[in-house]
Amino acid sequence: MCTFDFYTDLMSKPVRIFLGISGALLGLLVILILGFLIFTTATEFSPDLKSKLEISGKGKSMDPGRREFTLFSWNIGYAGLGKEMDFFYDGGKKTRPGRTQCLEYFREIQEVIRANDSADFMFIQEIDVYSKRAWYQDEYAGLSSLLSGHFHGFSPNYNCWFIPVPFLDPMGKVKAGLATFSIFRPDDATVQYYGSDFPWPTRLAMLKRCYILFRFRLDNGKDLVIVNLHNSAYDSTGLLRERELFVLDSVFTSEYNRGNYIIGGGDWNSNPRGFHPEAIRQGDLLTTIDPPISDTFLPGWAFVFDSLNPSNRFTDIPYQKGVTRTTIIDFFVISPNVEISHIGIIPLEFKYSDHEPVMVKIRLK
Repeated sequence: MCTFDFYTDLMSKPVRIFLGISGALLGLLVILILGFLIFTTATEFSPDLKSKLEISGKGKSMDPGRREFTLFSWNIGYAGLGKEMDFFYDGGKKTRPGRTQCLEYFREIQEVIRANDSADFMFIQEIDVYSKRAWYQDEYAGLSSLLSGHFHGFSPNYNCWFIPVPFLDPMGKVKAGLATFSIFRPDDATVQYYGSDFPWPTRLAMLKRCYILFRFRLDNGKDLVIVNLHNSAYDSTGLLRERELFVLDSVFTSEYNRGNYIIGGGDWNSNPRGFHPEAIRQGDLLTTIDPPISDTFLPGWAFVFDSLNPSNRFTDIPYQKGVTRTTIIDFFVISPNVEISHIGIIPLEFKYSDHEPVMVKIRLK
């Protein structure tokens, strides 16, 4: 009996040590997770729903009698989603490109923007400021320096000190948003957030979607209102997009009822009304985005897009023409008192971003 007790005690000692270490590690893990949640909650990005936007740079005053304008819009994918890239959140494997590749993407993006800097207004989406996924480049500063003859404003829609997914290669620090560049000084500039229904703690790592509005006074007593937007993706229920479109419908309609001219453009993450995939015959694999935009959204307004070329490609795999799924989600919506003179994709074969730039020329009636 004594021998058995001694043997049992001898064998249980390493077990007790193992259990003690395991318990300590588990306790430490719980403390780290709680600490992370507490700190992330305390530092959560919680912007006012509507606020004035700070404008920097230099340009010129608007000619109040001018009636023709050119607009350029591009989701640059934070210089991290060129044609060689896939992305884990879309079903791919990667979190970010290598540093050299990311810097090269951004250099090429700058060259495209430089080649089109005669546009009166430039809408840029997914522009990063010291984010890990873009190798801590200040892309907004880089484009602001490039477009030295423009007024500009930036509004973040993604601002988190640490995104913990994917576990083995986390996104880390992310600050990204929208930037609008204008040759003319706006008479007013605001940013409005749509609001979010994501529950805690999911909302801590989610985007806070918004749009930027520039206003210019004209000589007929009306305003030219331009809106740069980036609406929700990864919305399986469609509820987020529905809310965002409801907000835009209300704002756009109110402006139009006052006689103003409204142009809204950017990455809608929805197909434009009138999109027909079969019209695109350049060899790409086309798909549609559900749910479609309701016919009750801004009835009688024009959805302006290049119907012959895709503007966006999926990032579940690197881009391969005819294999990678593509669609159109980058476009403009114009009020009935605005005419379209030209619309076209700048075809880059998705070399530097998962989106293609869009250029539009309009005329105020």
